[in-house]
Amino acid sequence: MYTYSTPTYTYSTYTYTYSTPTPTYTYSTPMYGSGSSGGGNGGSGYQSCMQMCAASYGAPMMTSSTWSAPPATTTAAGGSGCTHTVIVAPTQGILRYVPFAVNASVGDTVAFVWNANKHTVTKSSELAICNKTSDSPFASGVQNKSFVFTQMVNDTNTTFYYCGVPGHCQKGMFGIINPPNALMGSDTMVSSIMPAMASNSSNMTAMVQYTQMVTANNTMAGNWGGNIDMSGMPPSSYQYVLENVMYTRTFLAANPEVLSEDGVVSLSSAGTTPLIVPSDITAATANSSTSSGSPTSGSPTAGATGSSPSPASTGGARSLGSSSILVSVVVASLAFVL
Repeated sequence: MYTYSTPTYTYSTYTYTYSTPTPTYTYSTPMYGSGSSGGGNGGSGYQSCMQMCAASYGAPMMTSSTWSAPPATTTAAGGSGCTHTVIVAPTQGILRYVPFAVNASVGDTVAFVWNANKHTVTKSSELAICNKTSDSPFASGVQNKSFVFTQMVNDTNTTFYYCGVPGHCQKGMFGIINPPNALMGSDTMVSSIMPAMASNSSNMTAMVQYTQMVTANNTMAGNWGGNIDMSGMPPSSYQYVLENVMYTRTFLAANPEVLSEDGVVSLSSAGTTPLIVPSDITAATANSSTSSGSPTSGSPTAGATGSSPSPASTGGARSLGSSSILVSVVVASLAFVL
């Protein structure tokens, strides 16, 4: 006899658990411009704006170069008032004085601090900006980085100075102490001549538009130097005056902490923090088209001949401030009559 047992099967149901991953997205609102108006803290907005501007003009307009003020331990010799610092070439290859213009009172001292090699500070005149003047002349001679040259202010007459190294002034390396100020709305002020020249030159348009972009959130920086009167300057110098004004504006936008609410430029406001040195303003023209008109050209050495452009009158700009800083070492000091 056979015995048969029915087998018993056990079946277990498998349960699969699947969790759909939930991605996390982080978005940061971009900041454009240079930070708060009137010289607020911070410069990250300027760097953000570099990315935006690069889309229109190519490479960012900022280098890795920095400028650090000398220790503020003693005043420059010779003066009884404030000391106004002017950077001589903020980095090698940038032929500018920063700021381009300063206002100084009798008894003040202007301290020129080299941040690059082989430059001079040489007194000139309004009509021949790139020629040494015989009227109470001063000249530093060719000097190198870290050199400091001081001049005491004995009156408030307008004084022009330039770099005497061959070719430098012809590319725009000159500056002004106590620049002439135009009446509000004058056709000969910087803020009136700039748009007129931009309408005739694509290169000038590129520089103006770039400057407006990087100073969009800093009205003080964007208006700096707008009231300088150009009526007594040779028309051949107009382009270079405007370039110098625009470069100072981009410098102030990159370093808003040095520009106070009353328009005074004080390089010492940065303390020990190195200041950002933007690339030269002419880099904005890299991708601009060929000039659509006949912009003013030539060298600032030209005499005051020819006719001035006839810009439409625009609103005035704030008065120029002055830069103030104390310097620790005075390498050369000459008193002069401005």
